[in-house]
Amino acid sequence: MRISYSRYSTYRHCPQQYKLQYVDRIPTPRAVVLEFGTAMHSALRLMHDPSRIRVPSVEELIDAFAKAWNPVPPEGVEADWGLWFEEGTKILQRYHGEHAEREEGRHTIDTERFFNLPLEGGHVLTGRMDRVDVIGDKRLEVIDYKTSRRMPPLTAVDQNAQLAIYRLAAGQLYPGFEVTTTLFFVLLGQRIQTSQDEQFVKETKDDILDALTSIELEEFEPRLGGHCDWCAFRSHCPFFRAPVEPEDLDVDIAAALRKYAEADVAGKKADTRKEEAKELINRYLDQCQAERVEKSGYVAERRTYKRVTRWDLERLREALSPLGRWEAVTQVNTTALRRLAESRDLPREARKAIEEAATYSESRQLRVRALTDDDDSEETG
Repeated sequence: MRISYSRYSTYRHCPQQYKLQYVDRIPTPRAVVLEFGTAMHSALRLMHDPSRIRVPSVEELIDAFAKAWNPVPPEGVEADWGLWFEEGTKILQRYHGEHAEREEGRHTIDTERFFNLPLEGGHVLTGRMDRVDVIGDKRLEVIDYKTSRRMPPLTAVDQNAQLAIYRLAAGQLYPGFEVTTTLFFVLLGQRIQTSQDEQFVKETKDDILDALTSIELEEFEPRLGGHCDWCAFRSHCPFFRAPVEPEDLDVDIAAALRKYAEADVAGKKADTRKEEAKELINRYLDQCQAERVEKSGYVAERRTYKRVTRWDLERLREALSPLGRWEAVTQVNTTALRRLAESRDLPREARKAIEEAATYSESRQLRVRALTDDDDSEETG
């Protein structure tokens, strides 16, 4: 399987988004920020093209930006589209003024350098490095352009998986160099440089392999959070998409939601009525192939949870004993073992063995609550 940083990052962000975007290939509207970033990268590629004898003029730079810019905006964003284009030309004018003179002792050897990194299991990690500079004799700097308006803290940059991937690629493509990586924030004219240690680079590679295994197993559960509010795939997500009511639907969902809410307020004396309402709501969700419904001022959400019901002690012993870690396990505690599996202190094979030694059970929990202004969504169902 081929995977890029963007695909890996999407899967770690939300497995269901990965499925909708890369497996189901559901189209989404063009975003002006992505259009801006693509056009800006095209101009900067020209600016630092190592095959050119002379530095391009500012007019040539802006012309490259304009040619890469799609002049037709999506419906309803004409004003923003024009403002972004205008800002881009101003940024390039400033950038040209600051970088027209080449820095002594530094020269660019590649722009938009594509790479294929073979991984275990026949997988391939692909990507493209925006710019590669040689400094002095043995130093190599991989520069990644960013068009965001905010700079992350250095601690976040040190843990940036994309830069770790670039270090892996640079080590393969340019052996013998000391590699550093840099995020260059074009809008701000600022850069952050980092030298990630080999352990973090290895951990990143291991985590990519773990993600690939999960993708092959089709583990695409939605990862719910605040990001769901602005997700471009929200209407397609099995958790948020509107229920499709069949013709033979036999549940009045509005009445069932009110009954559940009233019984919940009444407390223990209404437990029977609450269970009856819960059964009706679950039946509605099953019949409509949905996990969420909004109606009459209420929202019902059903989530699936996994928990460990049993550990294979012999398998755990086989995985941990050669590493001298089994003796430290005074009791088989699920929380402690999960932390151990996620700590990166163990080799990937041992962490995988811990996960495989667990037997899981699934349970579904139903939550009903009153809609609030924060939900900011239309009723469905």
